[in-house]
Amino acid sequence: MKQLFSMLFAKKNSVALCVALFVANAHANINDGNNPMPVDVKIIREELNLVANKVKIKEQTLLIDSALLKLEIEREEAMLPADELYDGEWNNEFVRAYSNCQIPDSFRIDVTSFVNPFNGKITSHFGIRRRRFHYGTDIKLQIGDTVVAAFDGKVRIRKDQGRRKGYGKYIVLRHSNGLETIYGHLSGYLVDLEENVKAGQPIALGGNTGRSSGSHLHFECRFLGMPVNPEEIVDFENECTFDESYLFVKSKAQRYNYASARQAQRRQRLHATKQKTATPAAKSSYSPSTKKYLDIISDGKLHYHRVKNGDTLGAIAAKYGTTVSKLCKLNGITSTTKLKIGKVLRCS
Repeated sequence: MKQLFSMLFAKKNSVALCVALFVANAHANINDGNNPMPVDVKIIREELNLVANKVKIKEQTLLIDSALLKLEIEREEAMLPADELYDGEWNNEFVRAYSNCQIPDSFRIDVTSFVNPFNGKITSHFGIRRRRFHYGTDIKLQIGDTVVAAFDGKVRIRKDQGRRKGYGKYIVLRHSNGLETIYGHLSGYLVDLEENVKAGQPIALGGNTGRSSGSHLHFECRFLGMPVNPEEIVDFENECTFDESYLFVKSKAQRYNYASARQAQRRQRLHATKQKTATPAAKSSYSPSTKKYLDIISDGKLHYHRVKNGDTLGAIAAKYGTTVSKLCKLNGITSTTKLKIGKVLRCS
């Protein structure tokens, strides 16, 4: 009997325990001197079946409840992925729309379900590029190539910034792991706004829209609006992630933003310097070489006159307090030269 008990308890399930207790109770009754009545094996079998069925029904109910709970969680995640992390923020207009969200100092991101959005050569990396900070990884493709979702998620943005501006046609996906991925310079869309997508599902066609010098995919990763280097997560050469998870560090992302801000300040200073040193251009239909000539220029010393219908050398000389001979000498003409309308003459 001890061996039977040990065997049944080793099963570690409710049915085995109930059987063990029932058999132990029956054995006690058989050995009870006050109850010499033999045990009906058929009744015992029926009782055991009844107990086992009750336990099975209870276990099945628990399994169903667990499955329903899992489905409810998945449904909520599909409605607003990573909703708790983003504090209910969902914006269809702006990539960086989370100024009110609390950003953790560090956060472990599950990247096990990653699928490479497009298998192509890396043409530009994350970081400073031509005095600007490049927040993504550029992957070479041809116009019309299929781009797929990197993770399960939902389409938060589907927009077109214009022919030669920014991302051009682009898509932003929010994922349940907390990441958002951006797919830029597209030529067309294969999904709608607010649509749920699966990892590896076609979402767009590659292109050359926006601020782009050639057809490629601009692939960007962000966490709560903060930039994340895709090449720290993905081994693009082997089309897989370096690890099952990625550790986001707030201070590192802030350094990326700081570097971008410094580049912006340098561009502003350079632009201001050029503005100070540049010669004001005249608003006219003339070529740049003739725009410096005005009827009266701003330095107060030199004067120029643009010939109009009816003008004569004598009239122009009288207007600017000079003589015809001086006008001819300054402009390399003679007193008999025919004046053409629109011609600019130096008068002093």
